[in-house]
Amino acid sequence: MDANLRTGQKNSVSEQFVPDLRSAHQISFMHAREVNADWIYPSHEHKQYEINYVLRGCQTMVVGGVPCRLESGDFVLIRPGDIHSSSSGSADGFVYFCLHFEIDDPPLLHLLDAFPRSAIAGTSAEGAAVRPILDKLAAYAVSDQSFDLAVKTGIQAAFYELLSKLISALSGGAYPNDDGRPPHPETAHRIESLIHAATKQPIYHGHSHGERPLVGEIARKLGISESHCNRLFKKVYGVSPRQYLSTIIRDEAQLLLRDTSLSVDHISSLLGYRDIAHFSRQFKRWTGVSPRDYRSGLLPIQPSS
Repeated sequence: MDANLRTGQKNSVSEQFVPDLRSAHQISFMHAREVNADWIYPSHEHKQYEINYVLRGCQTMVVGGVPCRLESGDFVLIRPGDIHSSSSGSADGFVYFCLHFEIDDPPLLHLLDAFPRSAIAGTSAEGAAVRPILDKLAAYAVSDQSFDLAVKTGIQAAFYELLSKLISALSGGAYPNDDGRPPHPETAHRIESLIHAATKQPIYHGHSHGERPLVGEIARKLGISESHCNRLFKKVYGVSPRQYLSTIIRDEAQLLLRDTSLSVDHISSLLGYRDIAHFSRQFKRWTGVSPRDYRSGLLPIQPSS
C-alpha cells in the first residue's frame, strides 16, 4: 500500500496535529476556613503543591523562612518541601481558601518551580487573571450541594483552568529567564508535541537508522541544534526524545495487544513497523516477552468496533 495513502497524506492540502493528552493529578485537602485573630498554623511541610488564597482580612505566612503578608485577593504558591507556617494578620481574623495538588507533568512542574515564592497581589495582572478561578473553586468548597459527578468534574475543570492561567503568566514572560531565552520547559513541551505528532507518521517507528532523523527534524523546526534539542528535552523529562518516543510506541503496542480482534501482524502495521519480525524483536527488548506471549498473559478487552 502507498505509505502516503495509508497515513492519509495523499491529496491532503494541509494538516495540524494536537498531541495526545494524558494527565495524572490529585487534588486534596481543598477547603475554605474562617479563623479568629488568635489562630495559627504551625510550621510544617508536605509533598503536595499548595495554593493559599485570602478571601477576606489578612494572613501572615512564613514560606521558606521568608515572611509573606497576604491581603484580601492575594495568593501564594507553596512548593513540595517548602516549610511554611501561618497566622492571622487581622484583628478580626480572616477567611482563606486552600487547595493541595499533585500532578505528573514535567514541563508544568518546571514552570511551577519558576513561580515566585512571594505573595501574588490580587491587583496584579497575574492576580487579576487567577482570582476569578480561585473564587470559583472557593465557591465549591463552601457550597452545601451534594458532591456528585457534576461537581467533581466542575472542580477539575476549574483546576485545569487555574493551571492554564499560571502557565500563561510564566510562559508569557511575566517571570522570564535571566538570559531572555524561552524557558526550557516550554521548549521541551514543544519538542514533546512534535514527538507525539511523529507517532502518527509510521515512517519514524520502523526507521532502519533509529530515531535520529526525527530528532534532527524537530531541531530544525525549532531552530536549535540536535544536541541542544536532546539536552533540553532530557533536562525536563529525564530521558532523550528517542527514548520518549520508544515509550509512547511501547505503551500503544501493549494497549493494542489487549484487543484480540487485531492480529499481531496488523498491530505491527498500525504502529508503522515494516515487518512483524522487527516489531516482535523490539517488543521483546521492551518487555522481555514476545507480543504473542504478552497477549496470552492478559485478560482480553472488548474488540474494537
